[in-house]
Amino acid sequence: MTKNFELLTFEELLNLPIDIESCFDPIFEPPQELVDEWQTEPDEIPAFYVTEGDGPLYFYYGNTRIKVSEHFSDKGKPIGTLLEDVTRYSAAHQTEKTDR
Repeated sequence: MTKNFELLTFEELLNLPIDIESCFDPIFEPPQELVDEWQTEPDEIPAFYVTEGDGPLYFYYGNTRIKVSEHFSDKGKPIGTLLEDVTRYSAAHQTEKTDR
């Protein structure tokens, strides 16, 4: 049900029944150009790594630049071994907490 609320007085507005679900009704239809823009797929954001000279490594994501200060060493342990170590460490410390 659509009413022209601009023609009602303040007292008439106060006496109207409250329709809780009316807040979900759109107040206006957006322009078609805006609807088309919302429905288009966003452009893929470029993401890449750059080493500046002999200096630090940076990760770029769109307009954001993040300095990479830690990474896994090529000569380090494989990820599976690291996960096993973390699991064993967590299990050992979990039993210590429950024994207290």
